[in-house]
Amino acid sequence: MKKNPLKFFCILLFFIVSVQAQRETANWFFGVNAGLNFNSGIPTSLDTGQVDTLEGCSSISDANGSLLFYTDGVTVWNRMHQIMPNGTDLAGSLSSTQSCIIIPNPGNANLFYIFTTDVVDAYNDTNTGPSNGFNYSIVDMSLGGGMGNVTTKNVNLLVNGSEKVSATISSDGDYWVVTHRSSQFFSFKVTTAGVNAIPIVSNTSNSVSDFRNIRGNMKISPNGQKLAIAHTLFEPEQAGSLYLYDFNPTTGSVSNGEFLADDITFYGVEFSSNSSRLYTSGKFFLTTTLSNIQIQQFDVTSADVPNTKYIVHNYPAAQVTPSLAGSLQLGLDKRIYHSLPSAKLSTINTPNLLEAACGFDYQSVDLGNNFARFGLPATVQSYYESVATIENFCLGDQTTFTVASENTITGINWNFGDLASGTSNTSNAISTSHVFSSAGTFTVTADVSFSNAPNQVFTEIVVIQEIPNIAPLFTIEQCDVDDNDTDGLSVFNLQEAITVIEEDNGNDDIDVMFFENLNDAQMNENIITNDFYANTVNNQILYARVFAYVDCFTITQVRLSVNPGSNLGVYDTIDVCEVDDTNISISQIEASLGEDFPSATISVYPTRNDALLLENQLNDFSFVDVNTTSELFFRVSYGSNCGFIGSVTLNIVAQPTVEDQQALLCGDIGSAVELAFEESFSSYQWSTNETTPSIMVTETGTYTVVVTNSAGCEKEVNYIVISEPPLTIENIDIQDFQDVNTVRILLTPDTEPENISYSVNGGNTFSTSNEFVNLYPGVYDVVVRRGECDAANETILVGGFPKFFTPNGDNINDTWQLLQKEYYPNATIELYDRYGKNLNYIKADSEWDGTYKGVPLPSGDYWYKLTLESGRTVTGNVTLKR
Repeated sequence: MKKNPLKFFCILLFFIVSVQAQRETANWFFGVNAGLNFNSGIPTSLDTGQVDTLEGCSSISDANGSLLFYTDGVTVWNRMHQIMPNGTDLAGSLSSTQSCIIIPNPGNANLFYIFTTDVVDAYNDTNTGPSNGFNYSIVDMSLGGGMGNVTTKNVNLLVNGSEKVSATISSDGDYWVVTHRSSQFFSFKVTTAGVNAIPIVSNTSNSVSDFRNIRGNMKISPNGQKLAIAHTLFEPEQAGSLYLYDFNPTTGSVSNGEFLADDITFYGVEFSSNSSRLYTSGKFFLTTTLSNIQIQQFDVTSADVPNTKYIVHNYPAAQVTPSLAGSLQLGLDKRIYHSLPSAKLSTINTPNLLEAACGFDYQSVDLGNNFARFGLPATVQSYYESVATIENFCLGDQTTFTVASENTITGINWNFGDLASGTSNTSNAISTSHVFSSAGTFTVTADVSFSNAPNQVFTEIVVIQEIPNIAPLFTIEQCDVDDNDTDGLSVFNLQEAITVIEEDNGNDDIDVMFFENLNDAQMNENIITNDFYANTVNNQILYARVFAYVDCFTITQVRLSVNPGSNLGVYDTIDVCEVDDTNISISQIEASLGEDFPSATISVYPTRNDALLLENQLNDFSFVDVNTTSELFFRVSYGSNCGFIGSVTLNIVAQPTVEDQQALLCGDIGSAVELAFEESFSSYQWSTNETTPSIMVTETGTYTVVVTNSAGCEKEVNYIVISEPPLTIENIDIQDFQDVNTVRILLTPDTEPENISYSVNGGNTFSTSNEFVNLYPGVYDVVVRRGECDAANETILVGGFPKFFTPNGDNINDTWQLLQKEYYPNATIELYDRYGKNLNYIKADSEWDGTYKGVPLPSGDYWYKLTLESGRTVTGNVTLKR
């Protein structure tokens, strides 16, 4: 049922330490900022990595598992994930299958060599380069305050190469670093003196001459005896080939090539930790098979290796469709990891075992927020070697250590890292056993003496698991909502039983599998594979196998009890608020039903079957089409047990439609502004604790109010109160003494135009236009405001004359004079007849009676010239009527 493959298999960390190697492979950085830490025995994701590589990379830690540095073949990062000094522009490539590998100096713990490989993209169509070739750079960890510096960079060893590299410990404790080109293998020795630039060259009959075909992985087996190479062929067409060779760790030579297969485009290769099995990944390009990528296993110990091919896993084309089949890499836990573009890695959990027993798990290791691509970190393959098969990892069991080696073992000194076991903590038996004193992680060391090889120290981390302590019987109650709601038959979601078992154990990090009888549970056969189980009789018993590690299990019973009379049918009609076109207030339904079932948990679902099986539970954010949904189903649960299932008819009511509001607080001292709505609601709850439809506020800020309509639908509205922005009148353009007088009010250019209005009558009336026409001469009080706030004002004068006068003695319009003449004390007026004769010269504050030297003038048009104190002159005419 619930599957957590990280715990299905013991953590077997068994590797050579003839040069003090222990946890050098404890930290991986690869893909897009992806990382794993293996120090606890179970890989945990790391989010600190800086690599962003398509394929190759390499990481190195110290013997205690503390990160030293890592690289993608181009850039080197220190343990603080900062670029090392001189740590850029290495000659590797982000698009090389195995772009780099880190090798320690066997005699100096501070010196490391980064070997970088060639890449297809570095060649031209003539197959002559310019290429990256095969190079190495040197890192000195004694520099940079112990953070390391790259001291030497890109020392060339081969002008042309391939995308392949692997390494192993030599028979004398040094290192062999091996690469390939065309039909040759080149083995470079790394000793205490450094890198020997003269390689051991091994010629083979198989040639890969086209640079476009230099892709694919190459690995030396952990015991240093075999070498496997995958040729990923792109020319003349996409194809692949897989070969197995003998490797001599004493001489560095490669020989006895054996063709294994060419049925897929091979890319990844890896050996199991005891070197007995070979795994490879490949992609189908030219077939119509439904499989896209395949993992294959070969038995290296067989006399006929090619015929031992076993298909470990077929990736369906719908599952993954990348261009390459992805790398395979042993980890510190002796599982083999498979990398494809994803946020997870797949694993082969027991790769030393044949065929299905190897235990493939699809995407079993989570990388958190980061992403894998096609490559995993390359390292010295000898670090992964095992010479023991270890079994029995349950607390209280005899954990056995069965040793086998190609070399003759003359003695082993075991230390089980279990001080609490007293004198039992050590053993001199070659194959031995130990009962660990407690659950936990133990570091086991074996100092092995050989008659025909140097002594070696092997280290292993063993995780001892407790057998879960849980109750012998659990009862799960389910509702009966089928056509016969009294037959005691229903469908159970077994995940519900898992939750109950986890709560009883106090640990949700356990696994549970279900069986129909006790014998199947004990033998781990005929597992119930579907979460949804239909009982055959009421109170049927299932048997649950509960474990944290697959062999450390306990068996408990689960009674499946069906609750008769639990089908409520259509229970009620409920007013429910519409959040928007795709959501309704599910919490409102739950609260309404909760009043009828006060001690129960209410959950809401789209269908009756969903409610029965606890699937697709709805919440306030779930998609619900308000235009088509008229009924929803609910489940009444008491603890984990189903009490009732029913449905409700929905009366969907729209939410209040009011939007957020804004108000201006005028700048005057003591000003206040009313916050109110055009619409009316059933209730108001302001952030000021007032409950009235409107409030008065005297300070700026955001005021919230929850408004509720008659159906109880709420909406929170923000009422934002801001200070009135300043307003400044820059100019008032007055066009007066005209037949049609005009006034334009101009504000400063930076003024925001929104919500501004203008008045020329002291604020009695306002206009959104800043232009006023046909104004009668007179004094005007200009007011400009934003919203309801008077923010700027000014008084102006609009000048003018009457258009006519009638000097007939009726005391109405008997004289002609300047309007508002008191505002023009120093102005003068000259009067003319139509022939241009000057008739009079008067001050602007006086009047003209229509006479010339006391003699009345006849009716007609007369002309004037007004000269203002400012020097402005205005001319026009006036009509005299008698």
